[in-house]
Amino acid sequence: MDSPEQALRDAHAAEVDGDLHLAESILRVASKQWRREPEFKMRHGKVLRSLGYEKKALKVYRSVLKAHPQRADAATAAAETASSLNKARLAELLWSRALSVGAPTDVATVGLCRAIWIRGRKEESWERAYSAFIQGGNSSRVLHDFLRECSPVIGTQVPEIDLLETGQLGDEYQSPTTRRELAIQPATFSADSVESMAGIQAKDLPSPSNDVITDLLDLDEREQQIDMSAMSQGPSVKASRTDIDIPDDLFDFD
Repeated sequence: MDSPEQALRDAHAAEVDGDLHLAESILRVASKQWRREPEFKMRHGKVLRSLGYEKKALKVYRSVLKAHPQRADAATAAAETASSLNKARLAELLWSRALSVGAPTDVATVGLCRAIWIRGRKEESWERAYSAFIQGGNSSRVLHDFLRECSPVIGTQVPEIDLLETGQLGDEYQSPTTRRELAIQPATFSADSVESMAGIQAKDLPSPSNDVITDLLDLDEREQQIDMSAMSQGPSVKASRTDIDIPDDLFDFD
């Protein structure tokens, strides 16, 4: 192998051809030859897991994690391998580390809660998963599935998932019919109608005039006139003060 790139190409070609043993041999030699390249060990661990060598794969992943403590993919791969080997205590530590170095929150939380569940702390596992699901806006499908698994044992109802946040609608969801999908059928006459026998089409009929519409709707436009007859009458004649009879004793104050 002349270069790291050539080694990766040879290993990939062997994987594509289905020769995992050859790929494992190439990656094992490359990992020793280029020790500062963690990519060889990561791929080597993946091939080892595919071959069923879980313990060897875990050892490889932990060596990468020791040299590169901030690699989230190495922490996640090591935690998954430990869980597969039923090493619950080690898996709990590795999943906690994966969370701290930036692994996907929902995946790492489920892995951690599952390890805690296996170790017998079921209530703690439920509370952790429930809190993470609520804090994430009820949108994590992975956490929701885990809560559904634990719900029959815990005896607590699972909160509903927000489908709008997940962007994943169920199979039973059907999009509503839009106006663009509604086809308007043209007006036609039946075969035995007078119009059809006369060869008249609905589109050939003239539209009714405004007068016909006015008569149909009883819109008789009549000019409304104001009654001005009261204005033609003169002012009423009031009796003058001289014509009023005043009693003689009205001003008699004696």
